[in-house]
Amino acid sequence: MPKNNNLEPVKLPMPIRFGEKPNFEFKNDLENIKVTLVDHTPWENLINYLPGYVNATWADEPQQEFSTAQVVDDVEKAFTFKTLPSILETIRLTFRIEGISVQDVTHLIRHRTFSFSAQCTGDRWLSHHTAVIPESIENSPEFVDRYKKLTQECRELYADMIDSKKISIMDARLILNKNHDNFYYASTNVKDLLGFIKQRLDRQIQPKSDNIIAYQMYLALCRAYPIAHLNLVDFEMPSYHYIKNARNGHATNLYFPEANSDKFEWNENDFIYQDYRENINGTQKPEGPTIFERMLAEYKEQLEELKIASEGYMDELKNYGGHI
Repeated sequence: MPKNNNLEPVKLPMPIRFGEKPNFEFKNDLENIKVTLVDHTPWENLINYLPGYVNATWADEPQQEFSTAQVVDDVEKAFTFKTLPSILETIRLTFRIEGISVQDVTHLIRHRTFSFSAQCTGDRWLSHHTAVIPESIENSPEFVDRYKKLTQECRELYADMIDSKKISIMDARLILNKNHDNFYYASTNVKDLLGFIKQRLDRQIQPKSDNIIAYQMYLALCRAYPIAHLNLVDFEMPSYHYIKNARNGHATNLYFPEANSDKFEWNENDFIYQDYRENINGTQKPEGPTIFERMLAEYKEQLEELKIASEGYMDELKNYGGHI
């Protein structure tokens, strides 16, 4: 068809940022992460069908009315894999995961049972995105200024190339660091979510950012459903993969085993760093707990509060004596 400049131009879905100089800030990579449960199967809906679903095998007719005591018993069995496990695949959750680096994105999307919606890099300008910075670099005066300077220079070159209008966003983005933040939507079911969380809270193999995402996801799950007292996830569970493979020559051994994973004989020289993970935290590591240790302690406190609340709620429901 012929060109027709009399047509009203299409309104594009993203801001056009030609001529804008990069304007951004640096934030700690862990403190910048925010996981929000934006949608999930409501608790009220779940308890209306869960007992009938998990007991269908033995029923002459579909069960449609349940005592509250049965609801509590069946819910607890379902979430602890003591009944038909496919029930957990019917419980959907959608998260928004904000503030993660490009490196974190690559870890997230490896989990192929999730469905994702991505904040893309080729359809919009990234000049003003927050740049995340690990605590270890923040604690290293001889490196932190270089880190920030190179990030700034890469952003400026990115913007200059785009402003030339001879280099597309698609090509210019290749100069960007991995440290600009992103958000993703991730949708999954409870069964697959628990598998993801248990894998990603491993402190021996997974990066700290993966741990933080896993902690926040589990806390969100426990806020949505009264299940924290079931102890489905232990924030201090051992790193079984690490324990099994640290001495077989097919593992990337980074750090000495923490107390929860120190369950095998090892040589200091088995590891790339002859120290524990939280000690590899910059050339001038300050006294006191690291940012990660402070965040983990806070998450543990929140989890304990959720355990008390969920146990109390389920006891009340069990003792109510009515039917649903």
